[in-house]
Amino acid sequence: MNMETIFKGTLQKNFLGNVIYQFQLPCPCRQLHISLVCRQQDQKSAAALHEKEAVAAFLTHCRRLPDKEEKEKLLSQMKTEIQLAAFLSGAFLGNIHRPGSVKEMHFSPDEERTCGCMDKKGPFHGLLKLVVNSFGVLEEELSYELKVICIPVGLDEETEDKKC
Repeated sequence: MNMETIFKGTLQKNFLGNVIYQFQLPCPCRQLHISLVCRQQDQKSAAALHEKEAVAAFLTHCRRLPDKEEKEKLLSQMKTEIQLAAFLSGAFLGNIHRPGSVKEMHFSPDEERTCGCMDKKGPFHGLLKLVVNSFGVLEEELSYELKVICIPVGLDEETEDKKC
């Protein structure tokens, strides 16, 4: 039987920092699939929430107000930046830092290495540490779901009844 663990959370506007989840995998796993799904607003409307701060920063740095094109460019460069890192018993597994609202890591002898991750084939067992890294949240609040699916060693389609 596949094991599925789900964590849910919310990050507030301007949150900078890490949220760490740690748990012991209950048995050796042949495959490990980790996904982080963030429910982000579209970038343009999220950046508009920060227009006053962006204009004030421009004024401080450039000693003048931005013109219309400069303000649009400034706001278009703003983004919510969330990354996902994984460690197993202290060993680095990977870090997903590409843009987008979905970050996925797949560790399996049957799948190609996920970009940003180590080429680990398992079995996977020990303390799994997942780190949601936030380098800035544009939205008033950003909800997310972190899901871990473990497929135990010895489990395949024909032996669905095996458990840890």
